[in-house]
Amino acid sequence: MLVTKWKTYSRKPAIKISAFVLLVVCFLIGVSSALDIYLKVKNYESITVKNYLESNTLSNELRYAANRLEYVLRVYKSGDYILSGGTVSNLDIEDSWQLKNLYSNFIAENGLEDNYDSRERFWAEKSREVEDVKKIIMKTDLNNYEQIMNELNKPGGLIYHATDGKNSVTNTNNPDKHYYKIQNVYILIDRQGVELNPENGYSSYSSSLLDAVEDIEGRRTKTAIYAAITDEGLLSRVERWNSDRSILIKGSTIIVFCGMLMFMCFIYLAVVAGRTMEDDEVHMAAVDKLYPDVSLLLITGIVALGMIRFYEVLDIRYTSERLMIFAMLSLAALLASAFLSLFYSIVRHIKNGTLIRHSMIYLILSSTLRAIIKVLSGGPLMYKSMTAVTALSAASFYSYKMPVIIIPIALLAAYYVYSKVRKFQTIQEGLKVAKTGDYDFKINIDGEGEFSRLADDINSITSGLKTAVQSEVKSEKLKTELITNVSHDIKTPLTSIISYVDLLKREGLNSPNASKYLDVLDRKSNRLKILTEDLFEAAKATSGSIEPAFAKVNVNALISQILGELDEKIHESKLTFKVASSGGRVFARADGRLLSRVMENLLSNIFKYALQESRVYIDISQTEKEVSVSFKNISAYELNIPVDELMERFKRGDESRSSEGNGLGLAIAKSLMEIQEGILELSIDGDLFKAEIRLARFI
Repeated sequence: MLVTKWKTYSRKPAIKISAFVLLVVCFLIGVSSALDIYLKVKNYESITVKNYLESNTLSNELRYAANRLEYVLRVYKSGDYILSGGTVSNLDIEDSWQLKNLYSNFIAENGLEDNYDSRERFWAEKSREVEDVKKIIMKTDLNNYEQIMNELNKPGGLIYHATDGKNSVTNTNNPDKHYYKIQNVYILIDRQGVELNPENGYSSYSSSLLDAVEDIEGRRTKTAIYAAITDEGLLSRVERWNSDRSILIKGSTIIVFCGMLMFMCFIYLAVVAGRTMEDDEVHMAAVDKLYPDVSLLLITGIVALGMIRFYEVLDIRYTSERLMIFAMLSLAALLASAFLSLFYSIVRHIKNGTLIRHSMIYLILSSTLRAIIKVLSGGPLMYKSMTAVTALSAASFYSYKMPVIIIPIALLAAYYVYSKVRKFQTIQEGLKVAKTGDYDFKINIDGEGEFSRLADDINSITSGLKTAVQSEVKSEKLKTELITNVSHDIKTPLTSIISYVDLLKREGLNSPNASKYLDVLDRKSNRLKILTEDLFEAAKATSGSIEPAFAKVNVNALISQILGELDEKIHESKLTFKVASSGGRVFARADGRLLSRVMENLLSNIFKYALQESRVYIDISQTEKEVSVSFKNISAYELNIPVDELMERFKRGDESRSSEGNGLGLAIAKSLMEIQEGILELSIDGDLFKAEIRLARFI
């Protein structure tokens, strides 16, 4: 009687629905707790170590800081050292993959062997490319250096001083060892050894760090690395540690409790799946119409989808934390419900004995087998429609009619024909995909032979087509943008001219507004004239028809002359110009006329786009081989365009095209610099716009 009552009670739809809902709710609570832990907890060691001062994390932070400081001191020295070319001064071919590639191409192009003479010739003939590679490496080194320094200074509270006797890396400028030792947490490394407080964990020091403070041939090294965490920094870390520990303990308890409830509900629902109060028969649901193997495939997909890190897809930089958690929980509820529905569908099929018979694979195989039997039963009709090799293959099915030796021959022939047909079909399918425009698809044919070579040739054709299409699309896009921008910049003043000419016709030259109309006509026609001249100059600069007349150009005097000529315009713009020079007169190897036009274009750009009543800085500097002039100003417009696009024709920092510029100034300046074998580089930092020209120094 008790068993009957339990069976009746447990099979009630309301109880099953309640258990299903409880299972999903417990799953969501567990996911919510896991998300809370992931988003808020920074260190998971806190769940096992109560006191932060006893943690491996604390001592590892000090060890890591020491290792990083030693690396910076040994490799980068300082930002100025990197910018001066210190990290690439003794660069060898094997030290850079870019140089390796450049050297390999040089050897291949000239049919040389890798020897001393080839390397000497390489350094001599590829000096410019080598210099470009060095600049790239210097930029990478500077980025790495800045990243390491940012990591050392975040989170706050870490103070340090590292020196090798010549260079120093510090944020305190205090080399006194005692200053760091009086802190509660510190690491001291010098020729007297390594002192770490507290010393927890098992992390090691880099071998280069230990070598840096050991005796070398009886001489004492001057390397010393001191780092400590201030009381304020330690307090913030302890507070963070305690917060992480509290969240971990609370979240783990909830996850374990929900897991137990989920397990009980999961087993209960598996037991009562397909059962009702009326009888002991298995009753199928609407979802059971799906094939079991399809359901299993969907379950696998759901599990794989659940393993995706959606918290990275839903980037918290662009999504509020609450909205992100809501989206994650909604998705988790949907996936959990779908998973359970499909899983219990498979359970019902197992109980009903239809797991195999109702599967799609079974149905396909049985249908195929029936079709084969039907074809084979055709007898003579089949033999007439097949080739001799296929007939031998089919003979294996009729071995009682053929000699025994025919069977292995027929099987080999059948396998050979099948493999060739499959390769041909693979190529056909690949061609169909290529016809749709998907040129990324590649035909994969194993082995060698004519089909493999054909597949490789087709893949090469599709790769070439893809490159050609991309190039054509880019070219068409540039043409469209050029036509659109030219049309806009010509149409705007031309429309004004037509409008004001029409007004003059209707009102007459004696109209009180005639002078104002004429001023507008004069201004717009001049703008049209300037645009036409700039278009002509841009075309001339890029066509290679300008021959530079190189001479010794006094850069200081040239800038003073240009600023003097623009004195009235500077006064009208309300800009303050600050000119700084590294000292002495700076001479560049350039064409004075072309260099003057480059500077005028850069200054014209500043007049158009600089923030009114701001400062403009012009810095003149030189190295042993190079002269550099940089122009820096604060933009009046939001600089929301990539730097590399600013030097394209008709590109402006003012994307609304409401200013008087035509977007040709920087493009012309870039072309003129290239004619003079120089470089024009642009950079943006917030609203700070910087243009730098570099030329060879006149020696």
